[in-house]
Amino acid sequence: MYQEQNGCIRALVNISDQDLLCFVNDFQALLWRVEIPRSRIEILNEFVIEGLGEDTSLFMKNISFRDELLLPGEKGRVDAFFDKMKERKSASTVFRIINKSGVLMWLKLIGTRSSCDPNYYHGTLSDVTDTAAVVTKIAEEELVEGAQIVLKEDKAAAVVAPTGSQYEINISDALMAMHERLHQQEHTDGLLFSDVQTRKNKVSVHYSGKVFEGAVQGEIYPYKGTIAQDIERYNLNYLIVDDTLDSIKPIDWALFVPRGIRSYYAKPYYVRGVLRSVVIICSKKTAAFKDKLIDSYDDVLEPFMKVARPWRRQDHAKI
Repeated sequence: MYQEQNGCIRALVNISDQDLLCFVNDFQALLWRVEIPRSRIEILNEFVIEGLGEDTSLFMKNISFRDELLLPGEKGRVDAFFDKMKERKSASTVFRIINKSGVLMWLKLIGTRSSCDPNYYHGTLSDVTDTAAVVTKIAEEELVEGAQIVLKEDKAAAVVAPTGSQYEINISDALMAMHERLHQQEHTDGLLFSDVQTRKNKVSVHYSGKVFEGAVQGEIYPYKGTIAQDIERYNLNYLIVDDTLDSIKPIDWALFVPRGIRSYYAKPYYVRGVLRSVVIICSKKTAAFKDKLIDSYDDVLEPFMKVARPWRRQDHAKI
């Protein structure tokens, strides 16, 4: 094997051509390289992915075949990888397919431009289903731990319940549990969790507390005019309304005033700089949050968000 040094290529280790060939053939991934100007691919070993068999290399060649295997929502990630390949940029992605035997699998693509010839781009296609299962298990354990922080031990299963090989998260029960804790500590009257989907111009709202009896869980509101929009527009770390009767926001008069809610504290949560969620703590008293140490709510809100963040990903994956 070789390594470039001062513009030259030198041997990194002494290995025979036969040993190198064995390494390539034994490598547990499909090795490939693409000649970019000619859009021509070369398959460098005979590795096959379970359930694809001899069609493993076809996944790299035929877009129609590839799209038939991909689960809904995965195509964008795979297409983005191939776009970066055409731009000669290093890339990697993980995605799910249903193989020809009907089994769900996780695959991984990695690629980079050749350091010897920029017209070539080489990489691997591998099966990472076992790794994904381990990562999922770790995430589930953390999720259950978060649920147990939000809830008492005997109620944790109501928030994070197993469904087959995965966990189904009940955001309404988690919200109710957080409200119970807040009510004991602060005598709050209601709680809202807003799932913000700015691009779709909508906010999905979940409720807890007697003041919201009869409200529809997951109720949809237009993003425009919401508390989330105000927080994002004015780049607020949080928003406190001391008296909803003094508000000019339509959402306050539509949602809070009719239920006797006079003040609230809204806390935003971001993912990679994008507003994704807002938690709103409500009170029937005016100025209930005026003299509060706002950071004191984080002890309850953050464990709840450990449940809410994966719920959001899970819920959106169903769409």
